[in-house]
Amino acid sequence: MKPRTRAQKRRRRGPPILAATDREPNGRKSRRKESKVLHERQNEFDNVRTAAETRMRHFNLTSVEQARDPRNGYVLGRMFLDGTVTERQHDAGIRYAEDMARYYGLTGIAFPSARAQDLFAVRGSDGEDSTSKGEKARKASQRMARLRTILLACGDIDTGRRVQHTVNIICVENVDERRHLPANMVAWLKRGLNALATEYGVA
Repeated sequence: MKPRTRAQKRRRRGPPILAATDREPNGRKSRRKESKVLHERQNEFDNVRTAAETRMRHFNLTSVEQARDPRNGYVLGRMFLDGTVTERQHDAGIRYAEDMARYYGLTGIAFPSARAQDLFAVRGSDGEDSTSKGEKARKASQRMARLRTILLACGDIDTGRRVQHTVNIICVENVDERRHLPANMVAWLKRGLNALATEYGVA
């Protein structure tokens, strides 16, 4: 029997072990588990850095730390950071936005804006049966009606509607163009947020 050549022996043993690098000999990114994790972390870092740089340009922020603060990513958060609203008012607005998102998500009603959906979407299915989902949708609708009544009660009929509208465009629709509100709208926003804070028991 003819002795096996070196190449035959190598083929018999299988492919060579990859070098301890994040690249294969052919230049392709390594499929090693450690390298995949490293690549994923690098991609995540790059995405965060890109988002931070974009936010700095868009909102005239002076540092990466400011840009990484999640509150700089939505209108109500920026209003809190610049002192327009208090922490209590901010937290009440977030609770309201979450309740409204739950209402839209469970009832299938379209969100008032894409930005609201991005911030507070109720995503995916949890595998519950339709009866349970129907009950949750009913409770979410009742909750929405309760919150709407609270906001409309912040003054006479006309004022109440203005309060509700202002709270919605800032907290739910996240309309950045309305970031700098006139004084009367700021007053309506605060009035609505104070009423919501009382409802939610926000200290």
